[in-house]
Amino acid sequence: LVCTHHPRCLLFTFMTESSSEDPTKWYTCILKDSVTETLPMVNMTGAISGYSSKQCLHHISACSKDVYVDLNMKGMNYNSSLAQSARECQQRCTDDTHCHFFTFATRRFPSIKDRNTCLLKNTQTGTPTSITKLHEVVSGFSLKSCGLSNLACIRDIFPRTAFVDITIDTVVAPDPFVCRSICTHHPSCLFFTFLSEEWPTASERNLCLLKTSSSGLPSARFRKNRAFSGFSLQHCQHSVPVFCHSSFYRNTDFLGEELDIVDADSHEACQKTCTNSIRCQFFTYSPSQESCNGGKGKCYLKLSANGSPTKILHGTGSISGYTLRLCKMDNVCTTKIKTRIVGGTQSVHGEWPWQITLHVTSPTQRHLCGGAIIGNQWILTAAHCFNEVESPNVLRVYSGILNQSEIKEDTSFFGVQEIIIHDQYEKAESGYDIALLKLEMTMNYTDSQWPICLPSKGDRNVMYTECWV
Repeated sequence: LVCTHHPRCLLFTFMTESSSEDPTKWYTCILKDSVTETLPMVNMTGAISGYSSKQCLHHISACSKDVYVDLNMKGMNYNSSLAQSARECQQRCTDDTHCHFFTFATRRFPSIKDRNTCLLKNTQTGTPTSITKLHEVVSGFSLKSCGLSNLACIRDIFPRTAFVDITIDTVVAPDPFVCRSICTHHPSCLFFTFLSEEWPTASERNLCLLKTSSSGLPSARFRKNRAFSGFSLQHCQHSVPVFCHSSFYRNTDFLGEELDIVDADSHEACQKTCTNSIRCQFFTYSPSQESCNGGKGKCYLKLSANGSPTKILHGTGSISGYTLRLCKMDNVCTTKIKTRIVGGTQSVHGEWPWQITLHVTSPTQRHLCGGAIIGNQWILTAAHCFNEVESPNVLRVYSGILNQSEIKEDTSFFGVQEIIIHDQYEKAESGYDIALLKLEMTMNYTDSQWPICLPSKGDRNVMYTECWV
């Protein structure tokens, strides 16, 4: 599993207890790469070797619910508390922002004062620095990757926002969504700031700044044009997205170490070639400028040490993208991931008459947030939508809209008279993230413009068994 999710690993060797008389070499996982995609085999007592599952079609999940008896996983012990069982300790690790794995001392542990102690641990890599034998302890990993964390899940990406705190790593990414995915799969990243291609400092464009803090949350955020910020999705209960990016980036060149250059009919064919090459991580397709080559362009297959481009160039006329080799890997909650929406059906006009789209008109008009009609002059939405909104005068509410493309200059809308934010709201990750919008005028209800059904005050013990996204 560690080899499969490592960007360069193709083969591995695991050292068992019988592999050496030196206990420090036990439980070592050696990750390997090879230009030929294979390595010669030699006999070694206690060694188990195998291949990455990057190209496999079966389910691959980062979730590991197993616990390991009489094994002590070593790392930085940053929290110690009492627990009744190893499972309670594991859940405590799962619900702690910084915890990667844990060790629990049972009630039979030799040291009386340390019995029932739950040690929460972490490392820079997310895996133990070493594993040793120790009687009457139980160790295991956080279940965040299993979708079992009770921590807040914040999926919003905040435009014109930069988070401060500790930058633990910097990688190159084409957009904030890829940056968020990189943060989600980085063991120590809790939130990020992405600097777009329009960022004023040329050397910092397309940088994805991976960040952390002792509290687990940004200590401050600043308004920065052409910057985007957001949070890791590692805490989300429904799914931790597989590292899969199917988008194409036009007029863009991904730089990296070149594996091969082949002819391809299209950028789609180039991506397929990259996906079928186990070492290829990303590609750049250069369309043919001449007809003598049968219309074929050049497909540059590339890789890097961390799986991301070393630099991104714009205005080149090329088309770039990533391998889809991990897109077939399912996690605990999703099925095959080929688009951002998995399953479901296409909505039709009038199916969700209470849904609105909230637009902001300054500096340019764009979709800001969704919302729901709860009365003929009231909209319910999220409080964080207004972090950068200075006045309700720049807001427009569109109702009865199925696709954003339907909105034209002459499309009717409702102005906003007042923004009412929950009085206990401070920031999205702290809860109370709701707000009311009072419209400048009342709306007439129609088949495509209707309030959402709300429970009455007299309803008790209502069981909500279905929801729609």
